[in-house]
Amino acid sequence: MCLRIEEVQIPVAGGILAGTFTRPANSLANPSILLISGSGANDRDETVCGQRPFRIIADYFSALGYAVLRCDDRGIGGSTGNVEDHEFAAAVSDVVTLYDWLTKQPTIDSERITLLGHSEGGLIAAVAGSQVNAWAVVMLGGPSVPIEDLLHEQASMISKEYGATAAQLRHEREMNEQVFALARSDLARSKALTEIEAVIQDHLRTWPDAEKLSEDDVRNNAQIMSNVVGASAYRSLLRQDPALILAGFTGRILAVYGGLDTQVPGVANAEAFRESTSNNPLAGLRLFPDHNHLFQRAKTGSISEYENLPPGPTVEVMREISVWLAAHARAYESSPEAT
Repeated sequence: MCLRIEEVQIPVAGGILAGTFTRPANSLANPSILLISGSGANDRDETVCGQRPFRIIADYFSALGYAVLRCDDRGIGGSTGNVEDHEFAAAVSDVVTLYDWLTKQPTIDSERITLLGHSEGGLIAAVAGSQVNAWAVVMLGGPSVPIEDLLHEQASMISKEYGATAAQLRHEREMNEQVFALARSDLARSKALTEIEAVIQDHLRTWPDAEKLSEDDVRNNAQIMSNVVGASAYRSLLRQDPALILAGFTGRILAVYGGLDTQVPGVANAEAFRESTSNNPLAGLRLFPDHNHLFQRAKTGSISEYENLPPGPTVEVMREISVWLAAHARAYESSPEAT
């Protein structure tokens, strides 16, 4: 299939988002997919550990006749704006603007735009999808359990990987419970940062089964950790309620999880998704037991494996998504709604 690859610049509330727009070289009204990255500062390919999952997704679906738009986050790559402004509501706003841009393109079927989000991007896709009445939403490793539960599980899994003792795991959990409560609160950022840093310092000074840290190390580590948890994007994510968001979504939505995912654990989030969408006949769920958070075929799912594994998502995952989208397209075309 002949493709046109265009570098685009799209105005949004926070500046200009730069991206790559890949579309079939025809004059037809083509279905399209808007890719939405997860937490952190991401480029248009969602580059992580040498992997470029969004480039792989774009190439795969472009070959099937989809137009695909993927953009750098605010303040990243060719995009302007402040990366610190990329909190949840701002990310949703950007997606809505990009969706609106797609509807105005002459070779795009404005009734067949799918929002495909990875990790936190999956939850962003669900919120934005409700606002714009998107054709479909696909969540790749998107959170369905309460965000705080997810973060506790992430911390525990990483600490266990590094050999943490039971006492250290309990101490870490206690610290994080206090820190997350402060981050989730309505405290002004400066006040929240000060209180979060104090809690972390207190816990670092009394860390069990470990050599005592110097005061300089305590202060430096606490500052680094508090800057992460106290960031606007982190605080805004903690305030989201995936169960409420998913229960309120009434359109087509597919959740895909990896059974070896250590960032958004697949089995627990799949069960939560199933429960939250139990009243939505248009909801679909797929679990790939041997895949990680980047939907690579993995051995343990550890983040440390990412750069040494073959690229993901695997063809198996992308084929399942394409089959699901095609099935819903056929069902729509044969329904009274399409006439």
